[in-house]
Amino acid sequence: MRNSCSLTLANLEDTEKFAQMAAKTLLDLKEKGRLLQTVYLLGEMGVGKTAFTRAFVGALPNAENAEVASPSFTLCHEYPTNPEIYHADLYRLPDCADLPEELQNIGKNAVLLLEWAERLHPGAKAGNRLEILFVKENLNPAQKNASQNIDNFVNVCELKRHVNIVAHGDIASEFLQLLTKKLQNCFFIS
Repeated sequence: MRNSCSLTLANLEDTEKFAQMAAKTLLDLKEKGRLLQTVYLLGEMGVGKTAFTRAFVGALPNAENAEVASPSFTLCHEYPTNPEIYHADLYRLPDCADLPEELQNIGKNAVLLLEWAERLHPGAKAGNRLEILFVKENLNPAQKNASQNIDNFVNVCELKRHVNIVAHGDIASEFLQLLTKKLQNCFFIS
């Protein structure tokens, strides 16, 4: 079973398409009685983690009741989708942190989308998880300066990003295998 793959996202629309395919894969796997409960979103500020989450949540049943925003200052937002999504952000926590207690028992029918999961202590990571690392393409000096300004993050999302997806555990590996089949129709997968 495939445990990793990589793809390139040319712009925000590609990020949204990728997220929608991931949400559809979550629903397909759920129909088989298996639910991927943990997705770690990794990468520096402005690479598209919240944009991915917005499109992912928007592609789920009952999404019309979910207003997706970055949880950097509140730690976690809960969305009444099916399955229920907990969208958390560890940006304000120190490196090698434990998963906050309120996120440790979200229930067997819920999914945790965790931004800045790289801040977790290695022993605190879920055994069955999908890690999605977003990496900006090398920026020229003008683009790099623009990306330092929070008002320009929308423009930065229009830049090319590379995505590396790694599955840990059997459910995550099954999820990645199904997702890869969907992605091959729209993206070059390596």
